[in-house]
Amino acid sequence: MNLLLLLIIFVLAAWVYRLREREESLRALIDKHQRERKAIFLFLNRLGERLTTSNIALEPALEIITEFIVEATNAEAGAAFLIEPQEQVLSAKVVKGMFPPLMPTTDYVLTKQKYLAERVKREKIPIGQSVIGEAAKEGIPILIGDASTDPRVPKTAFDYLTIKSIMVAPLRARGQISGVLAVVNKRDGSAFTEEDMDLLISLADQAASTVQLVKLYDEFAKKQRIEQELRVAHDFQQMLLPRECPSVPGFEIAAFSKPAQEVGGDYYDFFFVDEAKRYLGMVIADVSGKGIPGALIMSMVRSTLRAEARTSLSPREVLLRANELAYTDTKENVFITMTYGILDTRTRTFRFARAGHEPLVTLKQDSESVRLTSPEGIALGMVDNNIFSIIEEATLQLEE
Repeated sequence: MNLLLLLIIFVLAAWVYRLREREESLRALIDKHQRERKAIFLFLNRLGERLTTSNIALEPALEIITEFIVEATNAEAGAAFLIEPQEQVLSAKVVKGMFPPLMPTTDYVLTKQKYLAERVKREKIPIGQSVIGEAAKEGIPILIGDASTDPRVPKTAFDYLTIKSIMVAPLRARGQISGVLAVVNKRDGSAFTEEDMDLLISLADQAASTVQLVKLYDEFAKKQRIEQELRVAHDFQQMLLPRECPSVPGFEIAAFSKPAQEVGGDYYDFFFVDEAKRYLGMVIADVSGKGIPGALIMSMVRSTLRAEARTSLSPREVLLRANELAYTDTKENVFITMTYGILDTRTRTFRFARAGHEPLVTLKQDSESVRLTSPEGIALGMVDNNIFSIIEEATLQLEE
């Protein structure tokens, strides 16, 4: 009987011990979850305080994210790396603290934090290489408690740059990895723990969603800016085009232009080049570049051409002067193709020069044959007048 009682007491004691052990384990788990939840709430609260609709941008968001994660994990330093898809490499966009380079270096400027951060940001880490590249490729978090024996962690001659312990976590949102968060060395000298790793993973999940949201907002804002610019450029270009075609006895003149998109580079114009209104200048052109820059170039060309046209009845001479200005005042990748001609309303002749534009098309009445006239010429703004001077003139006799 006594033996049975002792056995029952032993079983009850073991059961109570297991219950207490399980209770302590559950309490530790609850404490860990509460710590993570508190950190996430604090993280979201800081984002909400410091990110407003007027300053939502990727780098400020990453600054807030990295700063908070360094504090929350009690790390000495941290960095946020983003993937550059075209090159398939990662580069640090934000660096906090004395984050060491992940490539070997002996640069003396690394004794200063700002130069160290610049050095780290210049690094290009191929996806799959080093602990950062591995986390990005595999999409898994990595905890290295003792980095002294791990080949993925570079060694350095500088004591203050030695990585003793490191944690990295991928930024994953909607199944896609956009970057990696990394923290190094705890402030108290101890190694990072699994609990620290769980906290970093939780914060990295929130950070990935934030990065995704900021990118979407940035794309939306950029699209709105582009649409606004296109609307302004469209209205501006419409102002530059003639409201109506000139009325010239013996001729019917018509023009039409409708851009395939909001803004095109097409431009046409009519203007008399003499007081007697005998000679009618006519121009059709295509300006490289769209949006407001293209509209401004069009405006410059329009003003130049109208000014120079009144000084000469030679289309070639006018285009030579226009090219001189376009070549000097525009960027290398800017050019304008143009046909400029002068209609003599008395003799019914059309004298024109072609600066790299399409051939001039003529069709006689009651005829199905089309004639293309293509005098030599190079687009405005591409070469100086030594080469541009190859431009030729052609003259057409217009029948009734």
